[in-house]
Amino acid sequence: LTPAETVVAGACARLVAQTILHPLDVVRTRSQTSSAITATLAQALPFGLAPQVLLSAPAGSVQFAAVKFFRGQLEAALPADFTASAPGRFCTQLLAAAGGAACAGSIRIPQEVVKQGCMAELYPNAASAVATIARDRGVAGFYKGAVATLSRDVMWNSLSFALFRVFLDSAAAIGAASTRLNYALGILAGCTAACATHPIDVAKTRIMTSAGTVEGGLFDVLRGLVDAEGWPVLLKGLVPRLLYLGPLASLVLATNEVIAGLLISSRPRA
Repeated sequence: LTPAETVVAGACARLVAQTILHPLDVVRTRSQTSSAITATLAQALPFGLAPQVLLSAPAGSVQFAAVKFFRGQLEAALPADFTASAPGRFCTQLLAAAGGAACAGSIRIPQEVVKQGCMAELYPNAASAVATIARDRGVAGFYKGAVATLSRDVMWNSLSFALFRVFLDSAAAIGAASTRLNYALGILAGCTAACATHPIDVAKTRIMTSAGTVEGGLFDVLRGLVDAEGWPVLLKGLVPRLLYLGPLASLVLATNEVIAGLLISSRPRA
């Protein structure tokens, strides 16, 4: 894909996936937050939808373009026999996906701050959230929980991307590649990565949906949660997150492959 095609495919894939799965994201956030919840689940389903829709495409385009860039740089810098091997492909995908997630964080973190603030009923709507955060905390307020978010996103994206590519290579090697299998492998990759990063996700939600400033770093927050509520707190929202991230990884990764194929097939013939 050309850089422009990569941006289009990534933007469409992320927008479609996150919009479809938004209700599960609402359930996950509301099960993890300690904020007072008054609205019913049915009333809360559209909470945070505006920042989800408006910023998913930009975040997706940045992420996929950065992954493509970092993968190219790594493949050029590393020995060809290493990048052609299974371990080499895994490492290349892992590092490229981590770089892509880190770059997308510039958009994803403000999106999460506004979106989760609305879901946890800290703000009545996205416009009010943006105005309140900008007035009270300035630009820094939109990056509340940045360390936790980047830690979670880099780990989840790198693991899910790398595992998905490894699964695809394995399926292709035995002649079992298909669009349906791509979606199934995406779900498997997403769920595996979600289990590994879930405690960080709980800490991230608590930080972003807290009314005031959270003292200490990520590990201090995790330790404080365990001390106050016990180890089970680190599993809060795991089921809806698995139901969200499994299909999310599948939809994003597999839809990206489909859109990429369509873009390639629509190129003018020489």
